[in-house]
Amino acid sequence: MSTSPSAIKVLVVLVLTLVVLCVAVAIPIGVFGLLVKLFGHG
Repeated sequence: MSTSPSAIKVLVVLVLTLVVLCVAVAIPIGVFGLLVKLFGHG
């Protein structure tokens, strides 16, 4: 089973998109969690 270069490109783009989405979701959640930890007990 041979994969064409275009298919590999599509796969890489999909993986990068997933990673970017995960980072874009994780950063605000992490910052919000830290803020809650810092100011929630004050």
